[in-house]
Amino acid sequence: MTGGIFVTGTGTDVGKTYVSALLVRALRQNHVNAGYLKPVLSGAVRQGDRLIPGDADAVCRTAALPDAPETYVAYVYEPAVSPHLAARMAGKPPELPHMLARLDVLRARFAYVVAEGCGGLFCPLHEGEPPLFLTDVIAATGYPLALVTPSGLGALHAAMTTLAYAKQHGLRTRVLYMNRFVAGDPVHEDNRVQLARMTGLPVIPVAANAQTIDFSPLL
Repeated sequence: MTGGIFVTGTGTDVGKTYVSALLVRALRQNHVNAGYLKPVLSGAVRQGDRLIPGDADAVCRTAALPDAPETYVAYVYEPAVSPHLAARMAGKPPELPHMLARLDVLRARFAYVVAEGCGGLFCPLHEGEPPLFLTDVIAATGYPLALVTPSGLGALHAAMTTLAYAKQHGLRTRVLYMNRFVAGDPVHEDNRVQLARMTGLPVIPVAANAQTIDFSPLL
């Protein structure tokens, strides 16, 4: 199995890192040499002279990835704000060529790369001319999307508007992961049925305490 997937979400804190970590771990446990990339990360925690990229650290711990978490992040910012604002505050705007160069390094080491976005799918990264958006990075990787959506009220609107935005930018979506899914909850169960019906995509429930995840839609 070779290639990659780009994990994005309907918004902030919907579980992109959780799903990414489970995907990398499940792939590696099934004999796929899988790695991880976070092109831009804000909200890193400072420990002395070192910035710890929390999302990458969580993935490394969950999936037992080798090397320091910084290995898997192209740009790390300390302020816990939107990446474009964090970059402005740091005076170091992210550049697409550098992100793709980091991806090339990881592609040389790993057969499959799980890349994780920041925020929701609409996420400005820097305000230059031309400006850079997360969708530009995704398009440049050539990877299809795995969309992480909440399971409760509002999930239909959040998922469908994000999918429409992805399509507008020429991005292919391969699978939807419904995070914090509670089996038997009537709203969660109906949202799962409706999303599958309306999108024609695989819709995979992911419980809050999941130890593994179905990665078959990535094949």
